Amino acid sequence: MRNVISRGFTLLEMLVVLALIAVMAGLALPNFSRLLDSFSQKNQWATLEREIGDIPYQAFISGTSFQLDNASARQRLMGLPTDWRTEIPTPITYRFSGWCEGGRIAVIAANGERRDYQLFAPACNPMTSSS
Repeated sequence: MRNVISRGFTLLEMLVVLALIAVMAGLALPNFSRLLDSFSQKNQWATLEREIGDIPYQAFISGTSFQLDNASARQRLMGLPTDWRTEIPTPITYRFSGWCEGGRIAVIAANGERRDYQLFAPACNPMTSSS
């Protein structure tokens, strides 16, 4: 009589392992998707804040003065997602020298999240303010 040593896995063992992997993936994927969405949203806000802070530099480089209002915001803020909007109650004047006169900008994301920024003269770096 010969001793037969089995090497490998049975079909049932492999199916059980695959089922466990599928259950774990089903639990982890929604959380991973939410994590990616969160990172994307944070990146969009950071890009937008950087662009708001760079507007005085745009005036300096172009050597022209201009006003930022709701109509021109999309042109100046290239990183503003298409489904987001801005609310600028009074136009903000940027001088050719790169200085600005200050003002307020509210940005509303597609999900309804709103951030209010106060721009203080003369540098007009965006600072979040409470509404």
